[in-house]
Amino acid sequence: MLFLNVENQLFLIIALAFSSLILALSLVVRHQATSLRVFELSFAIPFFLTASAFFASPYQKTRAEAFMFFGQLFLVLLCTVVIQVKPSSEALKLFYFIPFVLIGIALFMAGNLLYQELFLGIYILNLMVMLLQLALAIHCLMQKEKNRLTAYLGLFTLSVFLGLWLLFGELSLESLLLMVLGYFLCALYVYQNTLKPLFAEHQQNSEALKQMNAHVQMEVIRRVEEVERSNRKLVEISKMDSMTGIYMKTAVMKNLESILERSPQATLSVLMVDIDHFKQINDSMGHQIGDRCIKTLTSLAQSCFRKDDILGRFGGDEFLILLPATLPARAFLIADRFRQQIQNKTAPPITISVGIASYPEDAGTAAALIEAADKALYHSKQNGRDQVTLYSSLKED
Repeated sequence: MLFLNVENQLFLIIALAFSSLILALSLVVRHQATSLRVFELSFAIPFFLTASAFFASPYQKTRAEAFMFFGQLFLVLLCTVVIQVKPSSEALKLFYFIPFVLIGIALFMAGNLLYQELFLGIYILNLMVMLLQLALAIHCLMQKEKNRLTAYLGLFTLSVFLGLWLLFGELSLESLLLMVLGYFLCALYVYQNTLKPLFAEHQQNSEALKQMNAHVQMEVIRRVEEVERSNRKLVEISKMDSMTGIYMKTAVMKNLESILERSPQATLSVLMVDIDHFKQINDSMGHQIGDRCIKTLTSLAQSCFRKDDILGRFGGDEFLILLPATLPARAFLIADRFRQQIQNKTAPPITISVGIASYPEDAGTAAALIEAADKALYHSKQNGRDQVTLYSSLKED
């Protein structure tokens, strides 16, 4: 390489670098149009001839320069023909072998120095190719066919570079800049039709995958929420009495404890309700009538009490009703109105006895509050039934 001047050395570096890069793309990218692959394989011509010039330069500089020139000339000629053929044409497969045929012809012509005798013909041929590429580039520009415009401009620039080389008989830094530009445009054309679509498809697939993952994640979250809701419903159902649909004893006690823990400064009243002579109803009228009485009481309780009030079946014919933020006097009025509703609207007619205990006046814990309400209920039963008793009134007595 040191046997060549600086311009020739730069030529070798430029030609080998760009041609090897484009050749590599023809081998790496599998799925591409046949015309594009042949276009890429055409760069085998300058690659092999430039490499031959490198090895020939120590022995015969003129032959080395001939190898370099024919590498560029045959590249421009073959690419000009290939780019005119339809991408899907089966005839293009025959062009796979043409680059190597042209390499052989170039080696023969350079070896016998025939190019010197054909100088004028080569110059005219290059000029015709240059004008053809310019016309094709202008046509693409007018038709707004950006796909092949870059290739035409690249080949036109390489033709201008060859014309200057022929005209002045040697390489110059200015002409080498044209060579770099021509190779760059050809490489850009290859990139736009090979790697760029692949990158775009990869980006599109990545976005689709992200959307799919986001959708799957949202679906998983939705399913988890559904399962959690179902679990909560199952938990709630497990707390409910199967006959009445209200809380069982354990659940209503947990509610009472929870209220006292959350709001220790609040007021609350507890109603303990019992159906009078319920055993006699079951014995004389049957358990079905007894069950109907329990369901009727539950239905009336749900309509008489507030939504925030908590109803629970304490066991058998006993019920526990929690009245948050309710003072004893108010609880008494509510309980007595409920007692009257039961007396007037049940069939068969039944009566109830009610005991009331309030927090914090009558007791400070849930267990003590239930015990106080139970004592008040016992007093209602002992005092003739069908009545309401406040635990606080028992303390006064």
